[in-house]
Amino acid sequence: MKDSVEVAALAVAHQTLPRVLGLFDAVCIVVGSIIGSGIFLKVSSVDRALAPYGFLAIMGIWLFVGLVTLCGALALAELGAMFPHAGGPYLYLREAYGRLPAFLWGWTEFWVVRTGSVGALACATVLYFHQLIELPPWGQTLLAIAIVVGLSLINLFSTRWGAGVQGAATVAKVSFLAGLIVLPFLLRRIDPANLQPLLSWNDAQPSQLSFWKAIGIAMVAVLWPYDGWINLGPVAEDIREPQRNVPRGLGIGLGIVILVYLGANVSYHLTLTMSHLSQSSTVAADVFQVLFGPIGAQIAALGVMCSTFGATNSNMITGPRIYLAIARDGLVPRWLHRIHPVYQTPANAIVAQAVWTVLLIVLFSVWKPSEPQPTPSTNVARAVNQTISEPHSVQMKRAFDNLTDSVICAGLLFYGLTVSAVYVLRRTRPDVERPYKTWGYPLTPALLLLAYAGAFVSLLVDQPWQTLSVLVLIASGVVYYAVARRMVETRS
Repeated sequence: MKDSVEVAALAVAHQTLPRVLGLFDAVCIVVGSIIGSGIFLKVSSVDRALAPYGFLAIMGIWLFVGLVTLCGALALAELGAMFPHAGGPYLYLREAYGRLPAFLWGWTEFWVVRTGSVGALACATVLYFHQLIELPPWGQTLLAIAIVVGLSLINLFSTRWGAGVQGAATVAKVSFLAGLIVLPFLLRRIDPANLQPLLSWNDAQPSQLSFWKAIGIAMVAVLWPYDGWINLGPVAEDIREPQRNVPRGLGIGLGIVILVYLGANVSYHLTLTMSHLSQSSTVAADVFQVLFGPIGAQIAALGVMCSTFGATNSNMITGPRIYLAIARDGLVPRWLHRIHPVYQTPANAIVAQAVWTVLLIVLFSVWKPSEPQPTPSTNVARAVNQTISEPHSVQMKRAFDNLTDSVICAGLLFYGLTVSAVYVLRRTRPDVERPYKTWGYPLTPALLLLAYAGAFVSLLVDQPWQTLSVLVLIASGVVYYAVARRMVETRS
């Protein structure tokens, strides 16, 4: 009986996705997947936790998480070059640990992580658009659905078209952030006094978080802006010369993101005070308002809208490749692995993702609880809408943080398992060709695993019920897997 690698190779040989993406596309997918809403909506969470310890502590956590993420990307580059097929982490987890952990990754991706991210980012795009042109609530819902359907059709008709949209959106968002970084210096609207204190170890204030608890909270917050670094792996089958371009795309993309995030934070803190940043959920609009007056908020809304739109599209590209790989193993309906005979795209997987995402948007749009409570379609909106009263804005921002922390909780588990697959496969599959080997092995993957373990413990202590609910969702996939596995064995 052939092992799983040989079976996968046979399946890929029968029907594969065409390699139409180059290095520039790979870099755009990495940058576009990572830079979305986090650099605009998580700054206040980080400053609220670490401002008492000084500006260098704030910059340190952004740099540290960036380097940790880069360590994970180095390990992912080795795995992506080894298995350059659709599915990414699903393939790596399957080869290292077996089908069940791999399936649970895909299960969580479809029902919550990927589709929930697409829906939330689409709604965020609409609500930034709403700051430019006002829409009634039903109009906002329809436009969010139109974004999901429109991007799905683009990616269904042509992977090259989807990559073109991603490239344009990535250039726009990086240009906007470059302006956000440079303009305060050019217009001389910076104040170095805003950086004080540079570093402080004063724990005397009774209301102040202890240093290590503050670090844990800030780290979980910063993990969301860096989330998406794993998205290039599932698209490896579409990339030309993946043994070269997957590692290079990851390295270049992460380097750009780290530099942009550090530059944006320097700009934020030179333009606005730490106390302001710790309370603001519209930091980009606040900076542009200082630079250009009232019209600056509209300029910022347009720039952030490009950022969230690009992140929506990158998730659209990545998700269907994961479902395609699971369908090839027969663990979900086989029609999901169909590649369109004309467009050469994973058409059915794209449609399935779009349908569930639209249902999530509709569900959260029509759900009206008796008391004001957050929903994914309004989490982002209320956090960035300056017209909402401050207490309600804070409530919605807290809801957005809870949603993203749930995504990060699942990510910590599966991203950690994916990176640790490098250790497992080095031992169990030394014969497999490795066009690229993880730089700094075995220390660099270990750094990510230690950091992720600390962040998971912080989440478990700070938000036990939320963390446990994510674990219950993952565990429910075990039941489905047992049934699906039995059906596969019966058919064979």
